[in-house]
Amino acid sequence: MKLFVSLTVGILLLLTACKDKQMIEENAKLKEQIKDLQTTVKLYSHAGKNMRFLASKIENVKAEIITSMGDIEVEFYPEKAPLHCFNFITRAECGYYDNTQFHRVIKGFMIQGGDANTKTDNVNLYGTGSPIVAIPHEFNDVKHTPGILSMARPGDESMGAGSQFFIMHADYPSLDGQYTVFGKVTNGMEVVDAIANVNTIQPGRLDRPEKPVRIKTIKVYR
Repeated sequence: MKLFVSLTVGILLLLTACKDKQMIEENAKLKEQIKDLQTTVKLYSHAGKNMRFLASKIENVKAEIITSMGDIEVEFYPEKAPLHCFNFITRAECGYYDNTQFHRVIKGFMIQGGDANTKTDNVNLYGTGSPIVAIPHEFNDVKHTPGILSMARPGDESMGAGSQFFIMHADYPSLDGQYTVFGKVTNGMEVVDAIANVNTIQPGRLDRPEKPVRIKTIKVYR
């Protein structure tokens, strides 16, 4: 009888010890998860402050896209897409877009430019250019309506965006929340309309203007 009691007590103690060990391990895991979550919250909070700071520095900045068919004035949405605004503005200021082309033009949809490869004569490279470092998407609630300035991106959403952008020529709800809107045309929609109506090579496939439509430069006004 004493042996049975001893065995029973021993088994209970062993089970209790196992449970205690399991609880300790679970608590340890939980503490690690909480710690990771706290770190993530701090990072997001810090990132949010940085983005607000960046947005404040480019607030009220405007630009004028000087093209071979006329000028297009735009304003930016730094509160919606600070990284994309900063990306476009700094590239414009350093001459990245100078002498590039609107290489893809689709009437009733959009006009696309910003590829540095269009400075060359190798038309096979048009539309394939992108900077070495891409920027993360900043999808927002602004709708893709005529005059909206939005950033092109690869089919693989995880790859981020680069330098290519497009200006909407019509409403296109299917793009909403899928591409980053970062500005809009404030003057010169007649130029956008004229570019959208040029004759193109292989419509529906290449959509490249028969006669190059060039971005001579982009002037930035602070």
